[in-house]
Amino acid sequence: MKKSLYILFMMCVCSSYAQNDLKKADELYERHMYADAAVLYDQHLNDSKKVAPATWQHIADTHYNLKNYERAEIAYTKTFDALGYTMEPAHIWQYFDVLRFLKKYDTADDFYVGYLKLSKKDKELNRYYEEKSRFNDIIANDTLYQIRNLEINSSYADFGGSLYKNKLVFSTARNDEENKLYKRDNTPYLSLYEATIDSTGSYSNIKLFSEDLETQYHDATATFYNNDQTLVYASSAQSGSRKIYTKNKRNFFKLYRVQINDEKFDKEELPINGNGYSIGQPFVTIDGSQLYFVSDMPGGYGRADIYVCDIREDGSLSTPRNLGDAINTPYDDFFPFIKNKELYFASKGHVGFGGLDIYKAQLRDGVYSNARNLGLGINSNADDFAYVASNTKNEGYFSSNREGGKGDDDIYSFVYDQGECFQTIEGTVTDAQSGAPLPEVTIIAYDTNNNQVAETLTDAAGTYTLQMGCNIRYNFKASKIGYSKDELDLNTGTEPNGLINFVDFKLANLSDIFITDGEVEKIKINPINFESNRFAINIFAAQQLKRIIDIMNEYPDLVIKIESHTDQRGGASYNQTLSENRATSTRDYLIKNGITSSRIESARGFGESRPIHICDEADDSCTEVQYLENRRSDFIVVRR
Repeated sequence: MKKSLYILFMMCVCSSYAQNDLKKADELYERHMYADAAVLYDQHLNDSKKVAPATWQHIADTHYNLKNYERAEIAYTKTFDALGYTMEPAHIWQYFDVLRFLKKYDTADDFYVGYLKLSKKDKELNRYYEEKSRFNDIIANDTLYQIRNLEINSSYADFGGSLYKNKLVFSTARNDEENKLYKRDNTPYLSLYEATIDSTGSYSNIKLFSEDLETQYHDATATFYNNDQTLVYASSAQSGSRKIYTKNKRNFFKLYRVQINDEKFDKEELPINGNGYSIGQPFVTIDGSQLYFVSDMPGGYGRADIYVCDIREDGSLSTPRNLGDAINTPYDDFFPFIKNKELYFASKGHVGFGGLDIYKAQLRDGVYSNARNLGLGINSNADDFAYVASNTKNEGYFSSNREGGKGDDDIYSFVYDQGECFQTIEGTVTDAQSGAPLPEVTIIAYDTNNNQVAETLTDAAGTYTLQMGCNIRYNFKASKIGYSKDELDLNTGTEPNGLINFVDFKLANLSDIFITDGEVEKIKINPINFESNRFAINIFAAQQLKRIIDIMNEYPDLVIKIESHTDQRGGASYNQTLSENRATSTRDYLIKNGITSSRIESARGFGESRPIHICDEADDSCTEVQYLENRRSDFIVVRR
């Protein structure tokens, strides 16, 4: 009897210990302290005969975030056996990602397609089939990349990179003597380091980038612009020397801008930061006009999305814009890099080899094309990310935690050797107004020296096909008598025999371009939407002004005058000045893009004096749409 009571007592004690371990493990899991959580979950597995499905899911996620993919697969399998496709979508994808990392591609495919079909996610299923088809084309070809693990790598995490003068500035966890441990995975916090690049491509003098910017927490992912005089980088949110935590004990990244003057640093926090989300991985375009970054701010498509905001001439920033679902997925999308109107980024949400893969997408008229995987070699079944082009054509850097590296993440250089490689370009030309296909449109391709290299005509269905070289930048122009012209710049992909489709053009019928307003003839155009209280030509205004440029090129004798108007909010004097600035910036944009000044008779602002809708600001008598219609620019025909 006593023995039975003793055994029962010990079972209760062990059960109590196991439950305490589980409770503490769950608390650490919720705080993203995965390394410590993993130890307690292991103790719980040893002490418990039965493990709940929710616990298996936490264990799976813990090992997924620690990149212990074999153990993550075991735990996800246990979770799926218990819950089936009622698992949360994020965990469904992570299980799928683990299977791909372990190169179990067929199993992963059957699993994920089954989920999409059962969930009746037809749009996602069609997108998956399309991306999988492109992926199958990629894996059928050999890699054309020569890669090299850089000698600057350490036994810690080294990743990312930005060219600064003759140096490579990168992120690293090697500063273990100075920095504390990051509780997520018990590794040192990140620092910014630099390495000098000599004329032979060797690296030396590896050291901390700046003592002035260094903190004892995360400092990472730098980007330089303004002739290397301005730096933007990410750092843990801090107050003095202490990290700032939210109520649920989370700490977030924030972006900082630094003016560099004679090696002195003037640092400011960017106003786009928030207190309930992270912003990081910045990249500023070479002309300093746009800031791309990654954030988990509310309203995105997934856990981390890529955003962009305009950098105005005075240094202020526009409201961030999400890049949309052609780029961002319900999962993680990271490390934007822009070159020649192409976006390079890393993603776990597009079909790839496993983990993060590097993709690229073409930007045209503010819209991104379908993301294309860069292929084997630069991508692997591990995490591959942080693409950076160097100043030498077909060369650059990326980061990876693939097998054979020196540490957690390593930085690699790459050289792309295209050899004998061709790709097929396909597209359709349509009427910009009706959407009807246009036959007999001439499509001409030019190289970077403006030499014509290919030409074809669209067929009766408005479609065309061209064979072009791999990894080459071309300018394609579409033209037809009686229609406006259209053109785009496109870099072909890297995979041999690849297909780039949907390279489409829209041509406006120029017989329907003039309208009469009373006794005045105007050019028919959609509204030019300026930002409130701004007069700079943004990407949306530029799209409409392209139509004006096309029309004036088609009608070489056309002379116009520009009249700009504001709505009735704000003071009359202020609105008058604002409208004059908008008219002037519109005229300057047309001249900058090839329209001679003699063809623009005048550019005047009329403030709020000529509204389409009479609005009383005091009682909100106008809708936002009516205010928008009052904020307009008219292009008056003087003669043609």
